[in-house]
Amino acid sequence: MAQSERTRIGWQPITLGLVLVVGLSAMRAGGAAVMRKLWGDVDFEPSLRGAVFLLAVFLVGSVGLIGGGLFGLGGVSWERLGWRRDRLGWEIVRGLLAAVLLGLMTVVFAIIAGSLLGLKPPVRDPTQPIFSLVGTAMSVFFGFFVASWQEECLFRGYLQPLFIERWGLWPGVLVQASLFSIAHIGWAPSWPYFVLFFVSGIVLGWLRGRDGSIVAPFVAHGLIG
Repeated sequence: MAQSERTRIGWQPITLGLVLVVGLSAMRAGGAAVMRKLWGDVDFEPSLRGAVFLLAVFLVGSVGLIGGGLFGLGGVSWERLGWRRDRLGWEIVRGLLAAVLLGLMTVVFAIIAGSLLGLKPPVRDPTQPIFSLVGTAMSVFFGFFVASWQEECLFRGYLQPLFIERWGLWPGVLVQASLFSIAHIGWAPSWPYFVLFFVSGIVLGWLRGRDGSIVAPFVAHGLIG
């Protein structure tokens, strides 16, 4: 979709993307507030109540906001967002390798944040089991069909090519990474996390590249949640 083209509702493509970013950010902030009210933390409780809440987040955000916004209002195609089957195996491998890199980045961040900034990791509830099949299933569902689906489609799939078309490859990657970080307002517990989100956005944007497949960033993002 070129800059000169318009969406089905007559907006410029970037305008629609920015509106969706605002909507996604508001939904995230509201959802985080509800989660803190229900469970005291931004985490899905492995229960029927938690599963219903997760399903609501999926229907409102993944299906309604992103699916309806991009495919319905925007009129974009799956291929335009980078959902391609060519070199699928290699893209999955790239995603797995990137997930390892992002995991190592998170560990380094936790060490630096703990030693220099005094941030403490979340405290696990000792009454909850270390492994829960329901909790694991909910985490996988959230990682791939909520967080990764919403953010990869919007930031790397839709907005990044528009930014690259206007400003070039790396400026486009940096702009989408900035918006990706800002979209976590209300969700991130403190400001250093925005640095982690920004750097993660750069890595995921690099995986997408100028006009590459979105499969690799989707896999990497889904695995790290």
